[in-house]
Amino acid sequence: MWFKNIALFEFIEPFDLSFEMIEKSLEEHQFSQCSPSQPISTGWISPVSKDSPIAYEANGFIIVAFQIQEKIVPATVIKEILDEKVEEIELRESRKVKKKEQDTLKEEIYQSLLPRAFTRDTVIHAYIDTTNDWLVVNASSSKKAEILTVNLRKTLGSLKIRMPDLIPVSMLLTHWVKTNEYPQELTIEDQCVLQDNNNDGGVIRCQRQNLFTDDIISLIDSGREVTQLALSWQDELSFVLNDEFMIKSLKFLELVQDKANDIVTESEIERFDADFVIMTETLRHFIEFMTGVFSKTTETEEVLTITS
Repeated sequence: MWFKNIALFEFIEPFDLSFEMIEKSLEEHQFSQCSPSQPISTGWISPVSKDSPIAYEANGFIIVAFQIQEKIVPATVIKEILDEKVEEIELRESRKVKKKEQDTLKEEIYQSLLPRAFTRDTVIHAYIDTTNDWLVVNASSSKKAEILTVNLRKTLGSLKIRMPDLIPVSMLLTHWVKTNEYPQELTIEDQCVLQDNNNDGGVIRCQRQNLFTDDIISLIDSGREVTQLALSWQDELSFVLNDEFMIKSLKFLELVQDKANDIVTESEIERFDADFVIMTETLRHFIEFMTGVFSKTTETEEVLTITS
């Protein structure tokens, strides 16, 4: 349940749906297994366990989970069977099998393989912070976050959200690395990505090295921007921030894990509740800090104007 990524959205209007209304809407769009002839199935599941409620609420946070089940039919298998069928027809009937007929055969083969196909399950978690009017999605890409938001909007009937209005992330990350000046709550780690915005868009990935060197500064001076940077926050979280303000490779460090482990629980739901409360409270303070750092304040914009 501990989130490994953050795609952040803010509600345009205060979130006013009750937990009971959310729960009812999710139950009407519950996940069910793929039928033998069904290539994909989607729907909402319990974020806790199979037999638990379809949504969970604690301290003003509501967590949900969206499941996608896909049948996996390898294209190589379809091609192999198709080639055999085409060869058989051409030999038997002494004619070429045209593309339209091959497409029909291909679909028939696909349908015949579906009932025996393996399935791949993907679960996307998200929670609503009803105090700060945030939607926090555990997604490592914009595409995966969009799957969650699109389906949540369909389920609830409305979901008025937007990306936070922030300064260009890469500009501030570049400023931090170039000047070695950044908020004291953060630590810049040993990993970054530098993107060439002047010429061919070439990428340089730096790993396990000191970023405050003349070589890195020279790359920045030549027109490269830091589009991804590994950071840690107050000995509680480590993460990678990219230029879309997406948090990846999120890890809750020992300080946070110790808080969770110190809580004695006797059931699965109690364990989930303890972890969920600690995770969301930690992330609430973290997100407040990060959105504050990247907000469009006069002071921040002046710094970027001077150093650009």
